[in-house]
Amino acid sequence: MKRALSVLKPPPDLTISDWADQNRRLSSEASAEPGQWRTSRAEYQRGIMDAISDASTDTVVIMSSSQVGKTEVVNNCVGYHIDQDPAPVMVVMPTERDAETWSKDRFSPMARDTPCLQGKIANPRSRDGTNKILHKRFPGGHLTIVGANAPSGLASRPIRLLLCDEVDRYPFSAGAEGDPVNLAKKRTVTFWNRKIVLVSTPTNKGASRIEAAFEESDQRRFWVPCPACGAEQLLIWGQVKWDKDEAGGHRPETARYHCADCDMPWKDEIRWSAISKGRWIADAPFSGTAGFHLNEIYSPWVRLEAMTKAFLSARAGGDETMKTFVNTSLGETWMEAGEAPDWQRLADRREAWAPGTVPERGLFLTAGADVQKDRIE
Repeated sequence: MKRALSVLKPPPDLTISDWADQNRRLSSEASAEPGQWRTSRAEYQRGIMDAISDASTDTVVIMSSSQVGKTEVVNNCVGYHIDQDPAPVMVVMPTERDAETWSKDRFSPMARDTPCLQGKIANPRSRDGTNKILHKRFPGGHLTIVGANAPSGLASRPIRLLLCDEVDRYPFSAGAEGDPVNLAKKRTVTFWNRKIVLVSTPTNKGASRIEAAFEESDQRRFWVPCPACGAEQLLIWGQVKWDKDEAGGHRPETARYHCADCDMPWKDEIRWSAISKGRWIADAPFSGTAGFHLNEIYSPWVRLEAMTKAFLSARAGGDETMKTFVNTSLGETWMEAGEAPDWQRLADRREAWAPGTVPERGLFLTAGADVQKDRIE
């Protein structure tokens, strides 16, 4: 009786980030930094996880590069709900093979090594059918893991927490059933307290699910204060600079980030320290959907030397390799050159410079204006 009544308890006061800091253990086979989870290791993750915990938020959209820990955010959401707020949970991966890989390589080590999850999920060797690779039961709920290419899995049962990972890799249609994201969302309509989380690195402009979802959100971006002048700024690739040798060869090992306001160079350690003091700022009004955008410059696991090498290699390889860099390192959509209008190709060549400064080696300044009847743009 006591166990049955425990299911009716109200949701806890803990946020997902609080729960992870107190309970989550990273496994050696799934993380380069095994041991106790620390949200402060990548402070920007706190705002994302707390938005998922926020009762006023219906949908959370994460459009980002690789190497920023977005899959671990998904893992923490699952672990939190198994331990603290049981509910029917569904994790959707691009394919059934991806679903099996996540279950075996990400979820199972977390369930095994996080003490508060131990015993809540049956032993995988048990014969009662409560712990299969793609379906696991726990007191008060269950976890279903499906591939976006499997329409029967997407339409099988009501779901309160829906976590869709790498949505830009989903097929256009799940069989003959239509868009897999919309199909999965229909599973949540019976829950007043549902939560939908969409996660992905973007792909092509105009065909990216995650970009379309982000544009419908409040579009939060992470602003970082300069350690020298205090100016808050977005971290963009145009502010990453490096030296060349006497022969004109690139020296990626000299890469550093330059403040957009005072031009102070930040080495990796300074950059990481500055990022730990950053904050999320929304560009659009909030209407139930919280959107987050990140690029690899924010990652505490990536050095600018490695990013610079990847950029130089991508630039030398042509459009296909450059597209990969833009998608997976900058977390931005790619527009094919042949499809872009002239103004777009020109706009894409813009660089960010602080007001009142002239770029190095600048010889003369020009200005352009569009004269309208009542104003000059």
